[in-house]
Amino acid sequence: MRSNLKLAVLLLATTLLCSCSSVSVVDTWRNPGIRHARLQKTLVVSITKKSSNRAVYEDVLAGELTKKGLPAVASHTLMPSGAKTEREALDRAVGKIGADSVLTVQTLKVERQTTVQPSYVNTYPGYWYPEAFPTWDLYGYYGSMAGPTYISSYDVATMQVNVFETTSGKLLWAATVTSSEPENVITVARDLAEKVYQALAREKLL
Repeated sequence: MRSNLKLAVLLLATTLLCSCSSVSVVDTWRNPGIRHARLQKTLVVSITKKSSNRAVYEDVLAGELTKKGLPAVASHTLMPSGAKTEREALDRAVGKIGADSVLTVQTLKVERQTTVQPSYVNTYPGYWYPEAFPTWDLYGYYGSMAGPTYISSYDVATMQVNVFETTSGKLLWAATVTSSEPENVITVARDLAEKVYQALAREKLL
């Protein structure tokens, strides 16, 4: 019975973990000096040395934001992949699509974290213990068999998301987020788009 309970708890925990977003918002900032701003169209720029990751991040973010109601364009469709992002190239891209904002995404660091989930306490000693043998029974002993200690390691990425006005060039909104699945680029990008859109809506920027 105890083993069945442990299995049920483990399955529930797994379900909850799988249903959670891979992205968590740590902190946000809204420029108090810019009032009545409303984003109409944004250029999405992923700042990374990996051109493949850049394209995926930008495509997914732009697609998700557009579906939610904020028209967005991936910068790699306007600026060559691998090329240095100079001001002139950025200005041309902004002007070509008529963007009133630029949304940038950059991974600041990736850290390895480890969690340890110890097994429950075994009330029956695992060594030769004749003095206690008379008090043992089959079901008590079988039910007290402690499983192994679970150790899991995973990467946590810290990311910076910024939204700049194109008219003034000033930072309008910023956020620091963490991702528990940085290797799953598509999942992270989708979750990130959801978090960003919700935050911008709360700040009445949409």
